[in-house]
Amino acid sequence: MIKRKKTQSIMALTSLMLVVGPTVSACAQEPTYEEWASTDGASGRINLDEVQNAFKESNSPSEFERRVNEIYEGDGIILIRSRQDGSKLTLDGFEDLNSSGDIEDDSDDVLFSIVNDNQTNDIRGHGANSYYNRSFGGGDFLFTYLMLSSFSRGPYYYHTPIGNTATIKANRNNYRTSSTYRSQVSRNSTYFRNSGGFSKSRFNSSKSNVSSSRTSYLSRQKSSGAFKTSSTGVRSSWGSRSNNSRSSYSSRRGGGGGFRGFGGSQNIIGLTR
Repeated sequence: MIKRKKTQSIMALTSLMLVVGPTVSACAQEPTYEEWASTDGASGRINLDEVQNAFKESNSPSEFERRVNEIYEGDGIILIRSRQDGSKLTLDGFEDLNSSGDIEDDSDDVLFSIVNDNQTNDIRGHGANSYYNRSFGGGDFLFTYLMLSSFSRGPYYYHTPIGNTATIKANRNNYRTSSTYRSQVSRNSTYFRNSGGFSKSRFNSSKSNVSSSRTSYLSRQKSSGAFKTSSTGVRSSWGSRSNNSRSSYSSRRGGGGGFRGFGGSQNIIGLTR
């Protein structure tokens, strides 16, 4: 009798562990706000060396938009516009923080500017990218295209059409399921680890130099809990399990979205979506 009761108790305890175990494990995988907020994507940081290369190699605004959005690891889509200011032609890249599909200066965050003046090009970072300021050659074709673009809107030579944002987002989602994205993230990892080629103190201090739009965005994500399903944090341990149970299972088992790369195991968002 005693043996039977002991066996029944063990079986009951085992059943309880099977029920509770996955729940506890799933909870343990939830990112904290601090983990999410510390990622490069949440702060608006982008690999500007790759942005520079994309600009030099692109033959149209749409090609540049596509490539920049592949480089970026944040949640929002990057939109661009170009404008004339005296002898200067400036192209700005904004993250669409409110997902409106349109650039709104009061609510979106400018990440970088590319300025052409007297046949000299400069790329300048803003906000968390403010450590970056470099001159470069090339990209003249794209600047000429922007000046002659039939997409002019008000004072701007080119402005990402609202109708294009759905396509940009769909292309990026597909890209983030590819092995090519793994390579991009590895290059980003190397770039950020090396401080973009600038002094470590300058690089680190710039991350706190965020705009009011970025501050509001971070606050909204925290209060709504949206950071828990964010597609940022590709180098975080919780990254690959953000939106589906199969990805969550793979993450807990140490497989699926993760890969070995710079800094150890890295989990890539969306590889199993």
